[in-house]
Amino acid sequence: MQFLDETERIVAESLLSSDENFKKIYNEHIEIDKLLNKYSTKPFLTPEEQKAIKELKLKKLYGNDIMKKIIREKIAVK
Repeated sequence: MQFLDETERIVAESLLSSDENFKKIYNEHIEIDKLLNKYSTKPFLTPEEQKAIKELKLKKLYGNDIMKKIIREKIAVK
């Protein structure tokens, strides 16, 4: 989780084992990364593939935002 600082990373690791919703979002994030990497190996993308990439990137950003929000809430509670 390169988008997190050290404190957030520690909280995220804790959440992965204790919060099913967070774990689900994180796993989706990993799957999206795999799909995006698969597209990046192609020399040419069709318009449909370009659209799929945009949608995947938006979904990934949305997931990042949700994970950050959950992490911040957890930090604020401590």
